[in-house]
Amino acid sequence: MNSTEITSQTDQKVKSYLWMILLFDLVFLGLTIRRAVLLGKSPMVYFGETGIISWLSCLQLLVLSGLAWQISGVRKQVNLKGKKAPQTLWQLISIGFFYLAVDEIGQIHETVDVLIQWMFNVPEDNNLLKYDGVIVAGYSAVGAYILYSFWDEFKRYKPAFYLFVLGFALKATMVLIDLGTDDDSIFSFWLADPKRHKLVYEWIQMVEESFKIIAEGAFIAAFIACLQIAKRITRKQITP
Repeated sequence: MNSTEITSQTDQKVKSYLWMILLFDLVFLGLTIRRAVLLGKSPMVYFGETGIISWLSCLQLLVLSGLAWQISGVRKQVNLKGKKAPQTLWQLISIGFFYLAVDEIGQIHETVDVLIQWMFNVPEDNNLLKYDGVIVAGYSAVGAYILYSFWDEFKRYKPAFYLFVLGFALKATMVLIDLGTDDDSIFSFWLADPKRHKLVYEWIQMVEESFKIIAEGAFIAAFIACLQIAKRITRKQITP
């Protein structure tokens, strides 16, 4: 079997993983929403902080951290030293996703606005501090900078780029929804009933969280593809 056939088979397996992960996420989200509707509860009972969807997100982020660490172990076999060593990229990514997993349950970023307010003497009524999406966008910017800094390593995984594009597109949609609806008074001009206003706002938050979960699923598929690619390119680099 030649390298082209191996690559093709690997790509088919990754696509299968992608569909299985996304199907699992969609079914899980659908059953959770259905349960909220049947019980007459707000969806945020399950999608809010430390709800079952937050735990699912935490689990997926830990899987991403583990996959990245496994990739770093494979790339370490190349035995290159220094700041630009290939394994360094994946170690940083692993640490980043582990932090996000802890943040998902511990809500670390929720205290960042208080820290900013204290450090820069920002007034309490400053709306910018209410936008968690700004902080999430900041995390994404840091991640993009790391990828740019290790571009020589990251470009080796070009066959998985379409999965990263899918994940980032879903994540960007989540951030846009968050930024556009972080102020819960946004719908008050056409929803006079406070109860209905609150319900609509909570359902939009549910949509936002759903995009996050599906984005994480796409990234898991991307990392599975990267692991397969890492094994292949490392084998070529270390084979005499």
